[in-house]
Parts: sequence; structure tokens; C-alpha cells
Amino acid sequence: MDIYTDWHRDSTTLRWASTTPANAGAEVEVFTRRTGTPGAPPLVCVHGFPTSSVDYHGLARELAAEFDIYVLDFPGYGLSGKPPHPYVYSLYDDARLLVHAITEFWQLRDFRMITHDRGSSVGMIALGLLDDIGVAPLDVFLTNANIFLPLANLTAFQVALLDENTGRATAAATTPEMLAAGLGATTFMPRRTPQDPEIAALAKCFAHDDGIQVLPDTVKYLHERAADETGWLQRLSTIAVDTTMIWGLHDGVAPLRVANHVWQTYVKPKPGRNRYWVVPGADHYVQCDAPGEIAEIIRRTAAGGDLALQTLGDRPDGAVLVDRSDGDDL
Repeated sequence: MDIYTDWHRDSTTLRWASTTPANAGAEVEVFTRRTGTPGAPPLVCVHGFPTSSVDYHGLARELAAEFDIYVLDFPGYGLSGKPPHPYVYSLYDDARLLVHAITEFWQLRDFRMITHDRGSSVGMIALGLLDDIGVAPLDVFLTNANIFLPLANLTAFQVALLDENTGRATAAATTPEMLAAGLGATTFMPRRTPQDPEIAALAKCFAHDDGIQVLPDTVKYLHERAADETGWLQRLSTIAVDTTMIWGLHDGVAPLRVANHVWQTYVKPKPGRNRYWVVPGADHYVQCDAPGEIAEIIRRTAAGGDLALQTLGDRPDGAVLVDRSDGDDL
């Protein structure tokens, strides 16, 4: 299957005027796609770094009959515009873009949202903005992400890109195929080769509009995260939205200790029905490694009601609901 071609079929675009002062209102064309079943409950999928919404291809196929699925590629990623330096990429700008897409472009209400990696930071900022205007989602699903950097592991590639002395040279020495192959060999479970359909799709996304060139600029979101992540988590802990954490066990970039800390400190005590799942057969790209299990978790959560501590399908290798809380019981 050519995932890249399939995913970008029947897409559309919106024009986004950056809200970052340094960009002086520069406009960027943003790729968006709607898939699944029109009129079904809406599900917004928020992608991470350095990939794009194509990460949700497998999950969208699993949920196509039950959900109306909305995605976009943030500026600098996938098939969206990739303005070169000195354009400033920002989590805050992307959060405002996400809120604009949800409330004005897609005009959604009573939606759910799943986030991954960098997208979880964008999602937490957006959640605060949505809560301020009274349109917070019914459920939020947070998947593998370095949302507490003191317990995370940056890769050597990320460190090199972040360094002002090595970032541009590192990007210049990288090809789309190299980056996709590196991710497939280190962050997916089981490990993927360049011939794997999802890895091949990533390479095509990185190649679009020379996406490698902006990596030293887009990776700077890590500076925003380091400065403000505690504030985002503290705000999340006050919002009465049902929050589910889903974590791939084998992640070495955002290891389980990140999820454990965030769950215990911010999510378990917060208002709402909150759940913490661990997926034994998955790595960082949990939605790609275990799309069927993620889909089943979303289905069960959306159905409401109590969820007992369990293993999906009573299988030894199934996703495990390891902890739960109801904010009004604490």
C-alpha cells in the first residue's frame, strides 16, 4: 500500500496567518484532511516532531466506521508550507492554529482529541485556550511524548539540531530517506526497514518542499517546552476534561518514567475521569505500532462508564489499564 498517496487523497488546505510577532503575519498554507464517517463523533488527531498527520493513518483506518476524523499538518511539517529561516516556529502559534481549525474551520463541538509527541505540548496549550472559551473536548488522549523533559532522553540527532553551531550542518547532511530509516530502526516496534509502508511514507513527507531544511528551526520547540512545560501540566491538572494517557512501553525517548511522573503528579489527581494505559508491544509511535489497541481504548473511553483495571482482550501482551481515577472521588 502507498500510504503517502492514500493519506493525501481528498485533502484540503487552509491559510494561516502566523500569530508569532517575529513573523509579521506571514501566511502559511496548512494541509488538512477529514476522513472516516461524516456525522459520526468527531476525533481530532494532533501529530508530533518531526513527522506529520500521516502518523495516524493506521488508527484512522481502525476507527473509520465509528468516528469523523480530522487532522492537519502544522507549518514546517508534512504537506504544509515550510517557510525557511528566519521564520519562527512556535508551539503557541500552532496551538492557536489548532484552536482556529477546531472552532472555525471545522466548526466542531463535542469532539475528542488525541495527541502525540510534540503535539501533546500543542494540545495542552490548546486545551487551556479551548477551556477559556467553553469548548473543551469530551476526552483527551495523551500518547508518548517528552512532556516532562527532566525525565526524558533527547536523541543525539535532536541535540545536534538544537545546537546553533551544528544544527544547519546536521540537517544538510541528512536526507529524507536517512531520517525515516533512523526513526524506523529506533522508535517503532517491531523495528521497521525503509521498505515498510509507513517508513516509506515518512520519507516522502520529509522530502515534500525540502522539509529537512527547516528541522533546525522546528526543533526549537524544545526550548519552549523546557521553559513552560510545568505551567502547561499545572493548567491541565485544573481542567475537568476526561484525560487518558496511553504509553508504549519500549519508548527510550519518552520513557515510562515520564508517563509515571505526569500521571501521578498532574493527571491522576485532576478533575474528570482519568485513565492510564501501558501498551507492552509498542515504542514511541504507539499509534502506529498498536493501532487496533489504541482504537479499542478510544472506543471504550468514548462509551463512558467505569473501566475496571484490566488487560485488553485478557491477553498477556494486551494493553494494560494500570491505574484510573475519578476526580470527584479524590
